[in-house]
Amino acid sequence: MLMTRAPWIHAALAVGLLLACVAAPAGAATLELTGLSGTAVSVNGRAVGFLPLDGPLELAPGRYEITAGLSGYQDFSRIVTISAEGEELTVLVRLQRLSRATAWRSSVLFAGLGQFYVGNKTRGVIYATTEAGGLLTALAGELMRSDARKEHLSLLRDYNQAINADEVIRLREATAEKFTDMEDAEKLRDTALLVVAAAVVVSVADALITFPDVAAGPGPVPPMTSLRGDIAAPAPSLTAFHAGVRLKF
Repeated sequence: MLMTRAPWIHAALAVGLLLACVAAPAGAATLELTGLSGTAVSVNGRAVGFLPLDGPLELAPGRYEITAGLSGYQDFSRIVTISAEGEELTVLVRLQRLSRATAWRSSVLFAGLGQFYVGNKTRGVIYATTEAGGLLTALAGELMRSDARKEHLSLLRDYNQAINADEVIRLREATAEKFTDMEDAEKLRDTALLVVAAAVVVSVADALITFPDVAAGPGPVPPMTSLRGDIAAPAPSLTAFHAGVRLKF
């Protein structure tokens, strides 16, 4: 009797084990992020907290963009691809310190570049637009001055050769008018160049004065340690580090 039941028992155990394997949840891949304390980290645009995190992030297989930032450092960005469940990855968030010399030298090269370098994009656009507009206006003024000068010289030559009294008066007035046009164009060009110089000087000064310095300290942050696809589940709050900013003038 026992020998007869044995195959049925084995079959039932096999089916039970198969169902257990199918029902068991697949292990998630883990991504551990390391780097400077206080660095703000995001995954696919979702903030996950500040380094150090409470633990590795749990991620489903897929492609993820890791971005990180800390005042006084260049932004960090990296694409990570997880190919299978259970995979364990570690990413070192290596931040490059901003250079004050690079900031002000960039502004000397072209107004606003120093602000773009340190992340002050709004002021960078303002300074760059001012210099670009000034350069274009100066170029237009120089072209107008050059044309007016050519016409002035031509009229002056005709005036010196004129014999008829009425023609002399007409050419004298036309020559004086073109000379005035030439002077106005010169003033426009010179004023535009002054605007360009002012934009560069202000941009350099701004890059030097507002260059960010970093101080890190403890503080509560709400990190996330579980990301499945596009859904992020917040983990319990903990005490970690965040960045504070100290500006030196």
